[in-house]
Amino acid sequence: MAEVTIRRASADDALVVAALHLQFARELGMPSEPGYLDRFVDAWLAERPDRPTWIAESRGEHAGILETRRIRALPWPGRKDVSWLHVGGLFVAPGCRDRGVGRALTEAMIEWSRTTDVKWIRLNAPDDRAQEFYERLGFSSPGRLMEFDLRDPQ
Repeated sequence: MAEVTIRRASADDALVVAALHLQFARELGMPSEPGYLDRFVDAWLAERPDRPTWIAESRGEHAGILETRRIRALPWPGRKDVSWLHVGGLFVAPGCRDRGVGRALTEAMIEWSRTTDVKWIRLNAPDDRAQEFYERLGFSSPGRLMEFDLRDPQ
């Protein structure tokens, strides 16, 4: 496996996030549109505190991205503040697949979540291969909606 470096995206990475997001959308068959990168950058920067995003680099190139949305629960008497993550997308650039990039991105997200008030992570696995990938990383599922539970069992 080639060396993979993962980092949390900062405001300075907005254009990289937008470009990887567009590459992901294009792979899914979405069309190009003028001004998209600028529109995405503006929206992502405005929502960045609740859009934790990780970028992977491998062999000197941007290898992938993992985008999430943090959902904060409203306060409840007797309960500490909690939140959960919804994984909006995991994309690994075609030339960087089978290098452990997706695993490294997902593990970085889980480790970051352990240091916050995030109590579970949810995602929709689009197919059996994705479902098996996430199960190997500890997610469980009765179907395509998968969850990684960080709550204390007590």
